[in-house]
Amino acid sequence: MKHNKQKGVTVLGGLTVLLIVGFFLTAVFKVGPLYLDNSFVRAALDSLAQENIHTLTDKDVRKKLSSSFDINNIRDVDTKQIKIIREKTKTLVTLNYEKRIEFMGNVDVVVRFENSYDSSK
Repeated sequence: MKHNKQKGVTVLGGLTVLLIVGFFLTAVFKVGPLYLDNSFVRAALDSLAQENIHTLTDKDVRKKLSSSFDINNIRDVDTKQIKIIREKTKTLVTLNYEKRIEFMGNVDVVVRFENSYDSSK
């Protein structure tokens, strides 16, 4: 007589898989929007290539970026953090910032973003 062995996942194995999947889904849903927002920040900086940035004042550059942030619903980035360095042949605009979000319980996730636009490129 042949005995058929059952194949499959035990209850403990199934719960373990659910916990791991749940952990990664939580990470994606909490951290993912930060990266999406940063892609809009990067796109706003890249849009400066369409402007003659050498003729714009620092205030105008900040205003243009702030307008782009408003359109894309980016509320957490302070335009005062924008650094503008002007040289004879190029203008460098940088926006470096970090975000801290509560992940689970007393565990926080800190994500740091470094964005720049170089007019010489």
